[in-house]
Amino acid sequence: MPKRAEPQISKTAGQRAIAEIVERRRQVRDPDLDSLLRNVPEEQPVDVIRYVLACQRVPDWVTSSDVIDALWVLAYVRRYFPHLPDEADRLERDLLELGCAKQITMIRMAPPLNVRTRQAVENRILRHRAATLGLARSERQERAHRLSSVPLRATSVEGRWYDRHALTLWETASELVSYRARFDHLIDDELAESLIGLRRAVREMKWPLTQERYPTLREIGWWAQEIVDALDDERYAAFRRQLGEVLPRMAELAAQQHEARFGAM
Repeated sequence: MPKRAEPQISKTAGQRAIAEIVERRRQVRDPDLDSLLRNVPEEQPVDVIRYVLACQRVPDWVTSSDVIDALWVLAYVRRYFPHLPDEADRLERDLLELGCAKQITMIRMAPPLNVRTRQAVENRILRHRAATLGLARSERQERAHRLSSVPLRATSVEGRWYDRHALTLWETASELVSYRARFDHLIDDELAESLIGLRRAVREMKWPLTQERYPTLREIGWWAQEIVDALDDERYAAFRRQLGEVLPRMAELAAQQHEARFGAM
């Protein structure tokens, strides 16, 4: 399986991102800019990121552009100031949450994080949220915590759907997971992470079916939909061809589960 490359950014590119933030703030006459210019911004990259997070008395388009540049600055910090891993993690978490608040598309935030998909950015956000909750730094832990907070009441639609299709959902998900070991060379780390997440949820499912198993079924459906969506990417074409009828069957079940669950709420 191809390994994800370490973030690569030159000092020139990092300092250029800082200069972009400063120039953008000058253009809109940011009332807080003097606080940033007390020192040489290019020499204080961490302070520049903190400034973007703290000083937002500017139009939203400025903040949104600053978030992207600040993520590049953060990549620069991670490479050239590796003694600040905890601080870098906190800044990344706050920048990503600010990006979400400003409705920046996740694919725009992907390049400075050295990932390629919306799903990978979302997983990064979920790992940070899990750590904030005191859980293991895992998107699965955050998702399990969130799903477990959903009331365990059998809705007339969702409950009936599980009665008829829960076993088929679980069996199809199990079959989909099995393809990872057989065709590992056709996928990358991002898709592998999702398949691993689905495998964990599949293994956690216990039978016979009871209402207390609904959160696990919901997690199986969530992972399945993520994988189905990701497989639209052309780089997975060879792997997709190996799945045969499993993929359309999984797609149909995930869509039906989503409709049954949210149509009933």
